[in-house]
Parts: sequence; C-alpha cells; structure tokens
Amino acid sequence: MYKMDILKMAYKNLWRRKVRTFLTVLGVLIGTTSIVVMLSLGIGLNEAQRRNMERWGSLNQIEIYSGVNFDDKGNPIGQANPLNDEAVKEIKAMPGVVAVSPGFNMGGRALWGRKEGHLQLVGIEPAQMPQFEFELAKGRFLEDGDRFNIVLGWEVGRNFRDRRQLEMMRNMSRQSRIMMRQQMREQEPETLEMLNQRVTMEVHNRNGQKKIYNFTVVGVLSQENRDKSWQAYAPIDEIKRIREYVMGGRNNNDPRMAREMAVKEGGRATRVSSGRQVNGPSPNDYEFIWVRTENVDATKKISKALRDKGYRAHSLADNLEGIEKTSKTIQAILGGIGSITLLVAALGIINTMIMSIYERTREIGIMKVIGASFFDVRMLFLTEAGLIGLLGGFFGLGLSYGASKVINHFGSDFINRGMPPGEAANSLSVIPPWLALFALGFSILIGVIAGLYPANRAVRLSPISAIRNE
Repeated sequence: MYKMDILKMAYKNLWRRKVRTFLTVLGVLIGTTSIVVMLSLGIGLNEAQRRNMERWGSLNQIEIYSGVNFDDKGNPIGQANPLNDEAVKEIKAMPGVVAVSPGFNMGGRALWGRKEGHLQLVGIEPAQMPQFEFELAKGRFLEDGDRFNIVLGWEVGRNFRDRRQLEMMRNMSRQSRIMMRQQMREQEPETLEMLNQRVTMEVHNRNGQKKIYNFTVVGVLSQENRDKSWQAYAPIDEIKRIREYVMGGRNNNDPRMAREMAVKEGGRATRVSSGRQVNGPSPNDYEFIWVRTENVDATKKISKALRDKGYRAHSLADNLEGIEKTSKTIQAILGGIGSITLLVAALGIINTMIMSIYERTREIGIMKVIGASFFDVRMLFLTEAGLIGLLGGFFGLGLSYGASKVINHFGSDFINRGMPPGEAANSLSVIPPWLALFALGFSILIGVIAGLYPANRAVRLSPISAIRNE
C-alpha cells in the first residue's frame, strides 16, 4: 500500500467514531497543555531572575582585581597576581574574550559652578568604551587623544549641592538640617545639565600639596547603565598622571624609593625582579581589569579560568549557576506533574485503539487476504495513533498560548512588583519556540508509542479467524 493511502484510511477511520476520537484527542490536548504551561512557568521564573540581574550590570562582563584567592575553608591559595600590562596581554589571548580594558579609580572633592560635591573618576581606555555596553543618553564617548574630557553616569548630578545651602546647614539645628536635606533632594540637578560644562576637581598629594584639574563633560550615560550610574569616566592615561601626583611624584619602580617609603611608613618592603613587592602588588599596577566576553557561557568559563590562574575575578554570570539549578529543579517538578496527565492520555489512546481492533476484526482480515502486508497493517494503526497525538498536541499548544496570556495578565503585578515604572515587564509564563516544537513532537511520539501494542495485536490476528468473526 502507498503511504498516502494509509494516511487517508487512518483519517477516515478516526472520523467514523467521532465522539470516541474527540474524547481521546481531548485527553492528549489536556496533557499537552498541562506540561507546556507547567514548563513555561519554570522558564518564565528563570527569565525574570535573569532580566532582574541584567538591570544591575552586564552578564558578559568580568571584573578582575588583585588579591589572594581563598578555598572553601578560608585558606589562601597562591599569591596575588599583579594587574599589569603582562596580565592584560595574557587575558586578551584567552578564547572568548572580545575586549579588555585596565583601569584606575580615584575620588575627590569637585565643584560645578556654584555647586559642590564629590566626583568618583574611573580611568579606562577610551577606545574600549563602546565594547563594554556603555549607552549614551546625550553627547559622545571618550576618544583617543582626549585628556581632560569625561563622561558621566546618569546619577552623578545628584552628588552636587549648592555651596550656600551647605554653608547654611552647618549652622542649623539637627531638625532644620533634616528639613533642608529633604528640600535639597527635591532640587537635585539632572546630570544632563552638566553636559558641555566644566567640572573642577581638587586632589592632594602625600606632601599635603593641592592641585586643581578642570574637566569638560562630553557625554552622559543612559539610565540603562545602572551599574555605571554614579561614576565619571576619564582617559586612563590622564588618571594615571593624577595618581602619580597624588603619590608624591615618586617613581614606584625604583627599589631604593620603595625601601625609603617603607621606612617612612614604619614597615619593610622587599622588591622582586618584576618590580612588584612581595607583600603586595606594585602601586603602578592597575586597580582593576574589565573583560568583555562573547556570551554568558564564555563569561562563566573565562571567570573560572581566571580564578584558577590566581586572579580575583567576579561577574554577575557567576550568580546564574545557582539560579539555573533552582530553575531546572522547578521545571523538572512542574514538568513531571504535567507528564502524569499526558501518561493518562496515552492510556486513553491505547484503549481507543484496542477497541478499534475489536470492532474492525473482519476489516483487518480482509486487508490481509487481499494482499496487505504486516507492515501495512501496523503502519495503519500507528498512523491513527500518531494522528490522535498530532491533533491533541496542536490544539493543546494553542490552548497553552491562551493560558499563558491569561497567567501573564493576572500574574504580572506579582512578578513585576518593585520594578521601576516604564521598564519592560517580566512574564510569569514564557513559551519559547523550542518548547512548542518539543510539545508537538512529544505528543506525536506518545501517540505512536501508545499505538505500538494495539498495532502489534492487529498484526497477530489470523486472517481466516478475522473473516469468520461476526
């Protein structure tokens, strides 16, 4: 028999017993819906937690600091690796690394017009800014050749207060100061007002000398960069020069100067050939190194590899492992509950097909007598069972999407509680394309498996006995 003839006969046979077929398909429909909805809740929970983490930083970025790693018992592992140019080259050569930027941190008192505040400067390589998911609200990024230009985070403007109001607060009572602070919060300037403005920062070196640096704001970052909201970003070479002034202008690579500094501070320092102190990293080493990776999986692998090399590496993606394990456990539990319903539906398919065999015994005998092979008879019943699974899976998938929308409509307030207004809402139930295809394929597979026993039973029928059957 041709395959198309088998398919047509299977379709007609199902419609001969419409009520029985409908009830069997309904069982598969309910089973498919339950398993898809249950799994979608676990996936939705995982996606919501992941998106909440992404609000506070990139999952494709690693921050590396100098220091000693510790094992589970709190014992130090190896020595602190220096964050120098050699470390930058080593990290750049690692597979999966997209960009690397060393950097420094520096803070100090700052003035902006009549306002006074604090400025936290982060020195990075200007050309690397676009690689580290910086998003601009207005202005431009840092460029090669910039010296006293800076880019501000979205919240930096809130660090500044009117100097006259600050002077008045010093002479007020405690209650009045509280009221004054509240009033000043309501009058906090927006950072966008600082664009193209001059910000003056004063720093002091170890000798107590003061120096003034004037910076021009050339860009303001978007609100999306929450982890970069309170910092100002400047060219790393300029921050390095400021650090050298703050440290007194000494050459920290000079062993004699290192010993002299150690004596003045009442300590002891021994220099090694790499220019690094045994009891700590060199002052000329970078304070941190940022690493941008290809994807989250690369972030996890690179972060672990860096820790194995002795670096203190941290990324938000490290926290995903526990979340993903919890999510998989929840999905396994919910999926198991839904699978029970689908198992009951499979028993319904077996029952329907066995009843069909008893009713069509003469038909099976005639098919065998006129030349139908065992393969044709088996394929006919397996096709009927597969069609039941297909219909149940298809309509169950449609019902699953409808149920998912209802759940998201009524459950959105719960899962999005505490989120800032205007931000994209998380979904409580998420049905990705792979889950839809899996559900459809699984329902067909369940139907075929459930039809194996009835199909083999039909094959074993004797043609003579089947024809004589009334």
